[in-house]
Amino acid sequence: MSRLRKPWKISTLLYLLLFVMVVVPLTTLSTIILQVYKRDLLAQTTNRTLQTLHSITYTAEQETRKVMYITANIGTDQEILTNATQMSQADSGKNQTNIDFLNSALTRYNASINNYILSVSFFFKHGGVFSYNRNLIEDSNVIHQTDWYAKTLTNSNQVHFIGLQKNVLFDSGKPYVITAAVSPEFIPGLQTVELIYCAFNRSSFENLLRGNQTHTVDSDFLIVDKNRQVIASSYGLSNINQVDEHLYEKINNDQEGHFVSKLDNTSMLVTYATVPNTGWKVIHQIPYSQLTQTYDQIFKAVIIFTIVCTCVFLMISFSMVRNLTKPIHLMVRKMTSVVGGNLNARIAASGSAEMVTLGHTFNYMLDHIHLLILQNKEEERAKRIAEFDALQSQINPHFLINTLNVIKLIALVNKVDNIRNITVALMKLVSSAFNRGSTLNPLSEEIENLKHYLYIMENRFGKKISVEWHVAEETSSLFILKLLLQPIVENCIVHGLDEKDIDGQILVKTSIVEGSLHIEIADNGVGMEKEQRNSFMNQNHENKFSGMGISNVNRRIQLQYGAQFGLTIQPNEPEGTKIVIRVPLLTTRSQDNDLQQNGV
Repeated sequence: MSRLRKPWKISTLLYLLLFVMVVVPLTTLSTIILQVYKRDLLAQTTNRTLQTLHSITYTAEQETRKVMYITANIGTDQEILTNATQMSQADSGKNQTNIDFLNSALTRYNASINNYILSVSFFFKHGGVFSYNRNLIEDSNVIHQTDWYAKTLTNSNQVHFIGLQKNVLFDSGKPYVITAAVSPEFIPGLQTVELIYCAFNRSSFENLLRGNQTHTVDSDFLIVDKNRQVIASSYGLSNINQVDEHLYEKINNDQEGHFVSKLDNTSMLVTYATVPNTGWKVIHQIPYSQLTQTYDQIFKAVIIFTIVCTCVFLMISFSMVRNLTKPIHLMVRKMTSVVGGNLNARIAASGSAEMVTLGHTFNYMLDHIHLLILQNKEEERAKRIAEFDALQSQINPHFLINTLNVIKLIALVNKVDNIRNITVALMKLVSSAFNRGSTLNPLSEEIENLKHYLYIMENRFGKKISVEWHVAEETSSLFILKLLLQPIVENCIVHGLDEKDIDGQILVKTSIVEGSLHIEIADNGVGMEKEQRNSFMNQNHENKFSGMGISNVNRRIQLQYGAQFGLTIQPNEPEGTKIVIRVPLLTTRSQDNDLQQNGV
């Protein structure tokens, strides 16, 4: 959730917008078109199959009517009935004429229907059976006990269509046949035929299905009776099978329809219709995968086309988005660089007209900022110089030097050497401090001036001040700001040594540490607590010579060279105070100006 609250990149928003506005609708449209095509394909296939099934059921009905018609004609043919009766009543040696007549008459019937009659059996009231062409396998007494036999007898002169029966005839080579029976009207004294039983070849139904077979290899047409037995198949049957019980339950209660069912782990589209006069079901089965084979090919083609078009469009779109957002990202990076302090960042203006204008404006803004910074630095430098000059100009140098010359002459005339020596030392200090040629002096010269200052302070306080000098040879020629050392030494004498009765000791040590000049000035005075040290760093404790306190010296150094330089106050072991001055290494006077221009 925190990621969602963050502002997104404009490129991410554009990519997401392209995906939502193009990829999603295109994919959805392709899916809808494919689904509509699939439903339409199934509907067309189902309608064509149902039309074929209607044709088959009509023809199958005609075939069954033909069987019933032939059976009815035989059952009402008085010549056949009379000859059959006479044959059953005559002696075995005298009935050949009747047998020949029956064979000849039934052969004519058989020829009229392409020899589909396999057998015609006459059952007589007083027992006995005569069979045309092929004999029955079952004994007549067994046949008399069957349900179809009893039903046929109850309706005289009405054909009873029995349907498919197995193992009815000898030597037929066809274990399954189509059968029908009729009971002729009994006429006492004229005929004794009780029932005529006809067996027909079922090949006419198989020929019917084969004539409507599609080019699909695994599809099949079936004619199934009410007992689920397969009467005929478009592929032919070596063994008569029964259809699946669950499948038949789905089709048994409806005249026609279609559904997808799982048969032997294969999805099949099942279409069915009913033969009106027999209740048989004509079933067409086709694997669902074969039915949708064309759809699958089209599906793959559409998917490939959609993917290719989407990829091409996205590549073009992403290229345009990248070209559009690249100048924006560049500008963001440049702005981030400016925030980090790099004012030299520039933008090569490119892209749209707006981005070019924005780039030029950004470059102009940087140039203006750079100019303002330079102006600000120059103003600050001028302020520092003015402040520094003000610090050094607290007294009129010409007036002071002239006055000191007068004092020196008076002391010389009156032969007062102490006064003359002090005056000479003070004149050298004043001359050095107010020399307008430069703000810098060599360290060696500042050390000499410091010695003159110490001579004056010894006479002022009337105490001997012992100074230990440790000036490194490599530091003597380095340049430092004028009047850096005197205020520090004065602080040691006034605030450290003046309050002790013992002779004062001061240590002056110079060294180069980590690329900087370090000057240590330590005394053996009363020392300072931490609060006092902080107070001296933050307040302006003026002395009588320079008019500057320690904090002013520190501020003067930092104004000149930056906050990384200055001084620190530390306790001196075992007693007293130590002040460390840290300034840059300056071998020439010009380096001072370079440091100020670079903003050090």
